Amino acid sequence: YVELVGTRMAQADTVNEFREFNKWLHGLMGLNDVAAWSESNFGTEAGYFLTVYIRNLAASVCVYFLLGNVFTYLVNNSEAILGFGIVKGGENKKDSSIWDQIILANMSIPMYAMLPVVDEWLIEMGFTRVYMNMSEVGGFIPYVALTIIYFLLVEVGIYWMHRTLHENAFLYKYIHKLHHKYNTADTLSPWASIAFNPLDGILQACPYTIVMLFWPCHYLTHFILLFCTAIWATSIHDTINGDTEPLMGSKYHTVHHTHYKYNYGQYLILCDWLWGTLYIPKENKKE
Repeated sequence: YVELVGTRMAQADTVNEFREFNKWLHGLMGLNDVAAWSESNFGTEAGYFLTVYIRNLAASVCVYFLLGNVFTYLVNNSEAILGFGIVKGGENKKDSSIWDQIILANMSIPMYAMLPVVDEWLIEMGFTRVYMNMSEVGGFIPYVALTIIYFLLVEVGIYWMHRTLHENAFLYKYIHKLHHKYNTADTLSPWASIAFNPLDGILQACPYTIVMLFWPCHYLTHFILLFCTAIWATSIHDTINGDTEPLMGSKYHTVHHTHYKYNYGQYLILCDWLWGTLYIPKENKKE
């Protein structure tokens, strides 16, 4: 055990490029004073990860409100901007549901912001297959191939995690059911994107972490994909009724909220099609 820990620490000492990137990012975001305070009060190591957490927390709140407002504008102007209508019943959102979603999301964000910190620690300690430069895997083409497989593995992981949260009675009742109180088109809105029990949100995001433990993933790509998940989660709760196949668009996810046992996928309809849980909204089915 001691030998293993020593090996991991030795690896961590050589993975300075990850930490150097974060320090550069902290400077870019004006967090150098925060980093200095954190490290002086909690030590170099704990202070560094505390700064990463503070950065993630602030960014999460800003991104949530930015995306919520942008997608609310798209919902209100969907036909003019996108040429898509709104799922029947979702034209007028309930203000009480929107406020409930905003409150729940912001109560959960402090825990959500911890997952990327755990990711960072695992990466810097050498427990993952994450790499910084494409040259480490042979260049751009291998990078693309590895990233596509990483994306598909995560997609499968999220599908089964989400499906388990529904099919396991205990997990559904005590963890996932809270999110499904938004079960009609007029109670769904972009603000519901991360309105979960915080453990629920972490469980559904953890395949991003689990897969990088055994499959090579580019460092920046990993965190960009996490960011894109926030955008996508906002999009699929907006009830905009557009044809997005093979993407799991809002029309599919609205069905998931109204029917519960269909359309568990994140980005793609692929997993639902493979495992028999795909439900195409009736108004969009070809006669």
